[in-house]
Amino acid sequence: MALVALCVPAGSSADVLSVYQDLAERRLSPAPLVPTVVPPSLAPLDRTIATSPSRRRSGYGLRMAREGPAAVIVFERGAFKTVGAALRDGRRLGFKPRRTRVRGRRGHLLTRHLGPTQRTLLWVEDRRVYTLAAGTPRRVSLKQLRATAAGLQHLGRDYIGTHADPDNGSGGVAVTTERTVTAYVDFEAQCVAPDGSPAGIRAGSARVATLPYRANAFSFDIGTDGWTGTVSGTVSSAAIALTVRASGTFGGMTCDTGALSLALTSQRSSPGSSE
Repeated sequence: MALVALCVPAGSSADVLSVYQDLAERRLSPAPLVPTVVPPSLAPLDRTIATSPSRRRSGYGLRMAREGPAAVIVFERGAFKTVGAALRDGRRLGFKPRRTRVRGRRGHLLTRHLGPTQRTLLWVEDRRVYTLAAGTPRRVSLKQLRATAAGLQHLGRDYIGTHADPDNGSGGVAVTTERTVTAYVDFEAQCVAPDGSPAGIRAGSARVATLPYRANAFSFDIGTDGWTGTVSGTVSSAAIALTVRASGTFGGMTCDTGALSLALTSQRSSPGSSE
């Protein structure tokens, strides 16, 4: 039950955007579930998530891990064709199963006490077998493992776009789940010198991971690398409409994007997406 991925020391993590973009590009059907929340020991998700090997090409795996002190969760779909096959494999490895509910569905909790306690939640959703496993009980409790399962959402669409003006290098990429957005935005700002004369262009960026949105709208603050401002947007199946407003002072220069509008257009949706 994901024993190899649980036991291997944590390697370099990726980030939510690149991991979910790569998964979206596979166009899996039905749309895959992905984490949107993790226990405090593995937060922020953007710094601990990475892909994990899957036993089958049609499946996929994700791993959230951190060293010192170690914390790890492994999530996988498609390793087993049936729950029975998963249970047989679990018993062979010394796990004891008991019936439980996972995400409101019938499932199993498999537990093994050989060394650190290892737990795996096992269930069927969208006609696929899912497993969610943790092998660091002091850092990931059963309650937290269940909360991670409850926070899984179907992967939505991936988006990309640039400014309408080809001379403006602003642009962005994004990926959605059923109720969150993850985005990276580059922007350009016009700068003026202290005497009011033009001082060229300065570039900046902003990013957000698994930000919940309501009524298809979201907003987040820009507060890095000397920039302040906001990014706001609305999500549809065809596009994400972004408005960026950022400003900052750098070496005496005042730089401001003004109200910068970007349209990130949807790439092919994941088959079976609920959007």
